[in-house]
Amino acid sequence: MKQKTIALVDGNNFFVSCETLMNPDLKGKPVCVLSNNDGCVIARSNEAKKLGIKMGVPLFMIKNIYKNVVYLSSDFSLYHEISQRMMQILQNYSDKVDVYSIDEAFLDLTGMDKVFNMTFDELARKIKNDIAIQLGISVSVGIANSKTLAKLAAHKAKKLNETYIIENHLASYELQNIPVEEIWGVGRNIARSLRKYGIFYADEILLKDDNFYKKNYGKKGLELKYELAGNSVIPLTGIEEKPKSIQRTRAFPEFSTDKDYIMTELELHLHNVCKKLRENNQQTSLIYVMLRTKDFRVFIKEEKLDFMTDSEMVLIKKVKNLFEEIFIDGIVYRSSGIFAGNLQETKKIQLGLFDIQEQKKGTGISVILDKIENKYGKGVISIGTSGIREIQNKHKRIMRYRPF
Repeated sequence: MKQKTIALVDGNNFFVSCETLMNPDLKGKPVCVLSNNDGCVIARSNEAKKLGIKMGVPLFMIKNIYKNVVYLSSDFSLYHEISQRMMQILQNYSDKVDVYSIDEAFLDLTGMDKVFNMTFDELARKIKNDIAIQLGISVSVGIANSKTLAKLAAHKAKKLNETYIIENHLASYELQNIPVEEIWGVGRNIARSLRKYGIFYADEILLKDDNFYKKNYGKKGLELKYELAGNSVIPLTGIEEKPKSIQRTRAFPEFSTDKDYIMTELELHLHNVCKKLRENNQQTSLIYVMLRTKDFRVFIKEEKLDFMTDSEMVLIKKVKNLFEEIFIDGIVYRSSGIFAGNLQETKKIQLGLFDIQEQKKGTGISVILDKIENKYGKGVISIGTSGIREIQNKHKRIMRYRPF
């Protein structure tokens, strides 16, 4: 079995880091980023962690206790933008980059030490420094000979705010005192089952023979043992799996009854959804509009299209009509969102005679809009009437673009 060298790059307090990048005054302060509906904490700065604030705790339980903490509504459009730029930097180091989550990616670095004429430790530090310099955020880098061990190495690196390498001959030592439920890919049921057989810690998994895992857990169980032993059996392809749906939602900085303002929020979400469709080479035939009220009631209206499209110029009328159907004057709203479903790859779509005309409509303008944004920054030009810039100013989320 050919030995691989796998790295996992993981953003440190990623959502908070993105917010601090936009607002440097947040640096050194206790900061919590909240879920879409401002319901609970989904990211914390180190200062907030030191105060004892837990992940997932509801806002209403802590806001009167930790009054000096800065609580921010999440801005997933911003986070996705910075994530995309981070992944582009990683592609400079490997042609196989598997995006695992918005702030994590596996890289196949096999042989790259010779390409860059560096040790793997030096290469890990270079990746970390390049992201810090070019993008302005901190990441942890873990390196090992399998995905599972790389995940563990990254976890150790995060505690040190550094890089960490797990050597194969030290794998058993590194796995000591790590409960089985903390191993990447081991869920509660598997952990409970392993404990029944006297396996409580990760290093104890290596002590059982292959037949034990074949009999009790099948292929997945055997893969777990091999991965922990430093044998790469979980493939890293470099092919990003296309999403089956795309959504963009965001809480308003202040509750609102303003119809024009809420519509402009939806225009911004629609643009971001369509831009993501074009980046993925996908199109949609199902669009949803969502409004959430101050008291958390949710109103959703959908429309199935007779054609596929990736253009906000085509979809904007549909969105406006759906918005008119669910918006109620006098109701106080807290957030809005756009969802696109029934996604297909553009090259696989079979178009009818009338679909071709509908698909072409607005596509050229959308592509030009993307090019202008990529060159001059997000929000320099927008669809609709009230403009994306006003919304960005209200959210205080204007992206400070830096060239690579």
